[in-house]
Amino acid sequence: MMKQLVKGLVYPIIKSKPDFLIIGAQKAGTTSLYRYLSQHPQIMENKTWKEIRYFDLPENYSQGFGWYLGHFPSKFSKGNKLTCDASPSYLYFPHIPKLIKQDLGTIKMIAVLREPVSRAYSAWQMYHSFSDNPNENLKAIADERSFAEAIEQELNPESNTAKYPYDYIDRGKYVEQLENYYNYFDRDSILVLNVAQFRKNLETVLNYVCDFLNIENFPENEINNFNNQKHNTGKYKFSKTPEDQEKMELLKSYFTPFNERLYTLLGTHYNWQ
Repeated sequence: MMKQLVKGLVYPIIKSKPDFLIIGAQKAGTTSLYRYLSQHPQIMENKTWKEIRYFDLPENYSQGFGWYLGHFPSKFSKGNKLTCDASPSYLYFPHIPKLIKQDLGTIKMIAVLREPVSRAYSAWQMYHSFSDNPNENLKAIADERSFAEAIEQELNPESNTAKYPYDYIDRGKYVEQLENYYNYFDRDSILVLNVAQFRKNLETVLNYVCDFLNIENFPENEINNFNNQKHNTGKYKFSKTPEDQEKMELLKSYFTPFNERLYTLLGTHYNWQ
């Protein structure tokens, strides 16, 4: 308790706050973006894993702002560099933008979106793979259902999904999540990207990010190195069953109105099918 109190008093004086946040979405390339940016000479990695998850995990938030600042470098060592908290769960939970505004004030944020059906399937693959993971913490949150079973239950309002906190469908309703953030932050403080843009032209997108953060663009040779790198690609061994494919086709129709609202909100069309 005394240690926590000392951190709460001292860390706000000596520790730096994050200069920007990567807020999501889950399974949408946030790890790759963080790794790219962490290699920029004007950006400094935080002292721990990229996902601090201060705002979305009550057990973290309850430890106080000093605990959060302990994940970042001192103001002296940081100098003029930027620091970042990349926690992709921040985009989803509706209470988080209010907490961010309350604790960090006005701050730049980056949201990376992914076509919601493929995002849902990728998330299921990750959680399903935890069943065979030797890490007991990961095994404890494994989803042993088939993808088709998981989606059927989430689509069925009569189904008790309380013990399955994966929210494969709701996490893909980006329009609702961004609208929630826009209630607390100006639109120009949130850069919204489509992960497909990274695959088409990584250099253009990273330069766009650098402009948003007011830092120099990456040199061309660095971009070439990035094009040969892959981060967190998730080499899962599952093949889509006919039932899985049927549910994916169903989800494409399900997400259409949400996607159309998103396109209107952002003034851009991603052509997600």
